Amino acid sequence: MQLPLFPLRLYVLPGGVSKLRIFEPRYTRLVTLAMSSGNGFGLCMKDGDSLCHFGTRVEITDFEQLPDGLLGITIKGVEKFVINNHWQEKDGLRFGEVSLIKNWAPSSARFIDRHIANSLEALFEEYPDYAENYPEPDFTNMAWVCQRWLEILPLETNQKQWFMSRNDHRAALSFLHNVIDEELRNDDI
Repeated sequence: MQLPLFPLRLYVLPGGVSKLRIFEPRYTRLVTLAMSSGNGFGLCMKDGDSLCHFGTRVEITDFEQLPDGLLGITIKGVEKFVINNHWQEKDGLRFGEVSLIKNWAPSSARFIDRHIANSLEALFEEYPDYAENYPEPDFTNMAWVCQRWLEILPLETNQKQWFMSRNDHRAALSFLHNVIDEELRNDDI
């Protein structure tokens, strides 16, 4: 599959939602291409000047003219991909030949995982503007919960890329147990 690419520090995984401001002509073109093809575009991270290997194919779910006159779009992550080859056109817009990667399978929350889901639910309650992006959150699906935590946590690019390369959510869940369990222990002290 060939996709126009949007390199950002933003980390969106399948099911994730984010809003972007579009102001450069090359990204206005990207939006036009994404809408006309029906395939969306590839959101990928950069490490310095280099594109990272893994990204997420996103679809535009809404758009609006912002008060400053710029175009605002809402995107939703559909599926992960790995970049096999990429190039840049004269206007600076990047394209990539990508191979899609199977999404993490849904997984029911086990009793020992409930505090991770509950902590995310509490975060949604504390930040209603963020929660507004998810009118039907799935706090019972640990794959979904792990992906939302990975998007929120301030991780290094290489860490985010490593989690994207995993076939399922287990490594992310183990990591979250370490982070959140430690936070809960510190709160008890």
